[in-house]
Amino acid sequence: MILLFILVWYALNWTPWGRHVYAIGDDPDAARLAGIRVKRVQMSVYMTAGVICALAAWVLIGRIGSVSPQAGYTANLDSITAVVIGGTSLFGGRGSIYGTLIGALIVGVFRNGLALLGVDVLWQEFTVGLLIIVAVSIDQWIRRVSS
Repeated sequence: MILLFILVWYALNWTPWGRHVYAIGDDPDAARLAGIRVKRVQMSVYMTAGVICALAAWVLIGRIGSVSPQAGYTANLDSITAVVIGGTSLFGGRGSIYGTLIGALIVGVFRNGLALLGVDVLWQEFTVGLLIIVAVSIDQWIRRVSS
């Protein structure tokens, strides 16, 4: 995870590709007018996300020792929650890999704490859902205040 963090941090902060990703996230039309090939960069982002997802699946298979279609079905909600808690806007153009790392740690500790308390899995999902609703509400409030 640390190696992946360093790799993504470098790519987003020190390469033209990273600047293009942020530019497209902020305003795709302005990025297109600036000469960025929007479709090409978006496809590369989706391909990168697919490779990271494949690595995560590989790690999950090694962790649980088997393959199941239901394995990791909550990971999608956890990852979105971590990204939003980390300060990345769902509307693009704002965020950092540091914030995402902190958000992932918060969600992991939160979910582990609920499991250690013996909270039912259904209620764990419910509370993580509430956590993402609160994070998105705060994001919306910040967007309104800053504009």
